[in-house]
Amino acid sequence: MFCRPGYERVMACNRIAPLVVAVALAALTASGCGAAPGPAAPSPEAPPSSAAPATATGAPAGSGPRYVAMGDSAAAAPLVPDQAQPVGCLKSTNDYPSVLARRIGAASFDDVTCSGARTEDLVSRSQPTRTGPVPPQLDAVTADTQLVTVTIGGNDVDLPTIAAKCRRSTLDLPPCAPGLVVDGVDTISSAIDDDADEWSDLVDAIRERAPSARVVLVGYGTYVRPEGCFPDEPINPVDAAYFQAKVDELDARLARVAADRGVEFFDIRPLTVGHDICATPQDRYFEGFAPVSPAAPLHPNGAGARAVGTALADYLSAGG
Repeated sequence: MFCRPGYERVMACNRIAPLVVAVALAALTASGCGAAPGPAAPSPEAPPSSAAPATATGAPAGSGPRYVAMGDSAAAAPLVPDQAQPVGCLKSTNDYPSVLARRIGAASFDDVTCSGARTEDLVSRSQPTRTGPVPPQLDAVTADTQLVTVTIGGNDVDLPTIAAKCRRSTLDLPPCAPGLVVDGVDTISSAIDDDADEWSDLVDAIRERAPSARVVLVGYGTYVRPEGCFPDEPINPVDAAYFQAKVDELDARLARVAADRGVEFFDIRPLTVGHDICATPQDRYFEGFAPVSPAAPLHPNGAGARAVGTALADYLSAGG
């Protein structure tokens, strides 16, 4: 199968293919298969008899904005049932954009998120996937688009790839974090600084195509608690603290980009505290190195996608 930087390297190509096939077969043979267990949705209020059918939050279907979702695997929720097209993007029909679209009753919805995406795949490059290239995600944004959500940056700075290489089976092995500082320069921090202008340019490109659209940059979550939880998750406590600090740094820079460009930043870290990879399986929003719910390693599961989509819907409905 085709492998590319970011998510696919986290998965390890020699292990992901059987899992992808299994998920695809399950989707074909068990159409009733749902996402991983998570918080129950609020009971909708009954709409007036003349109204269109309501979504889970009571918004009449089709009454919401014309919505385009852009981003990487943190948005696409790979291996969370069910599989969406194109299959090469390993995208779920229950990722946070899909949950959001249903809850706000989107008049139209184009989910172009794709696992492994980097900023260039959103703006200018046809992203290669194992089932063929997909067009630049920006192509989906048009003059009548009213809402755009974007999750991007993790693959740009190679956070998933580096984190996967820092797996430790024993604390006798040294942590990897010190090796990521070369001549006093933190390589991930440097990459965040280097890529910030590209994220700004992405926002500008979206605004140029859809001047009236509400644009929301959606951040990355609280993946691991500072002390980690070795040996339940094979990460040295030093590395656990380091990598969450880098996620926090990435989110802070994305928030600055949003403020500088006059768009919004939605921080999911508070929402995901206590739901990290060290939480009990029923409380997790992110799966660990060995998932216990249908999801990719170190990625959101169904409960996490549902929680983020629901919180975003509430945020948008409240006016931000």
